Amino acid sequence: MANSDNVIRAGLTPKLRDVPNLLSGLTYLASPPDKHTVDTRPFDDAGSVSVLYDPPIPEFSVVQVKLSSGKEEKHRPVDGPSVAIVTEGAGRVRWRVGGVVETLEVQMGDVFFVGAGTEVDLVAAAEEWTVYRAFVEVGTS
Repeated sequence: MANSDNVIRAGLTPKLRDVPNLLSGLTYLASPPDKHTVDTRPFDDAGSVSVLYDPPIPEFSVVQVKLSSGKEEKHRPVDGPSVAIVTEGAGRVRWRVGGVVETLEVQMGDVFFVGAGTEVDLVAAAEEWTVYRAFVEVGTS
């Protein structure tokens, strides 16, 4: 769900649930599946294995990274913050802070933050590694 101050709750919360208002706002018109799909493209250069999912909303985009054992992928700096979750395998995230290389070992279930303007290297361990990174490009439309 994109950012909104307009939330109509229908359940699973102790807060006010407004089911009649929710039902009045729903549409049940069928549409072709391609209306609801998000086109993909490489995140960086032509050699990148990272796949960018960029929905037609300004709030966020998602990059899927699938690396086989020992493979490495470099991600360009993004103009906003990002958060990533490891959904399969294990690996290492590397980045530079003032010329010093920092590393973080992560595995399935771990979540990590990447600050705005930070270039990161993702390195798979001894198995296939899958990471999803959600980010926003601040100042772009």
